[in-house]
Amino acid sequence: MTGRLHVLLIIISVLFFSYIVRTIRKSKVKLDYVFFWILFSIFLIIVSIFPPLISKLKNLVGMTSDVNFLFVLIIFLVAYKAFTLSLQLSRLQEKFENLAQNIALDDYEKKRKEKE
Repeated sequence: MTGRLHVLLIIISVLFFSYIVRTIRKSKVKLDYVFFWILFSIFLIIVSIFPPLISKLKNLVGMTSDVNFLFVLIIFLVAYKAFTLSLQLSRLQEKFENLAQNIALDDYEKKRKEKE
């Protein structure tokens, strides 16, 4: 890795981390939802500062290319995040349906009491 690329990766990783922290401070998002992204950005900073770490992890797993290992690792992390978001969406959809049913029942009860 060239010196410029190394510096560029560090700068981008730190900017990404600072963007996440700034978004949390402005209270635009809950900490529960950004915890994954905080860890991911810290991981990017560590990998940017210590590139040989990827080589050691790659050798530990038995892959031949650093870039391929990094792509596979990021694909798995993003797939994990997509799965957890799907689980949260399913739970929210169930809560929404229950809420809609409760509101419909309350409206029905109000109309029935008004008729009486």
